[in-house]
Amino acid sequence: MTPRSSAPDQKPLRPDPEHEKSPTQSGIFIAFVELFGAAFILAVGVRFITDPIQPDAVAYGAFVLTAVLLIDAARRLFRISTGKTKR
Repeated sequence: MTPRSSAPDQKPLRPDPEHEKSPTQSGIFIAFVELFGAAFILAVGVRFITDPIQPDAVAYGAFVLTAVLLIDAARRLFRISTGKTKR
């Protein structure tokens, strides 16, 4: 007689929900840091635009950087919510 193996002979039909990606692996914390950074950079831009002594070019650069961060955070959150994140 041959010994029986304890391994199952069939694969599960669907993946185990316990093995999904963690929030750190999906990038949710990076999106929150981007949102926080965008708020901080927006405040710096407002500070530079309201002070007549400070150069306006710094404020405009801060506004552009804020827009880039917000777009990237929105893209990242959309990919996470639809489950299309990369590993």
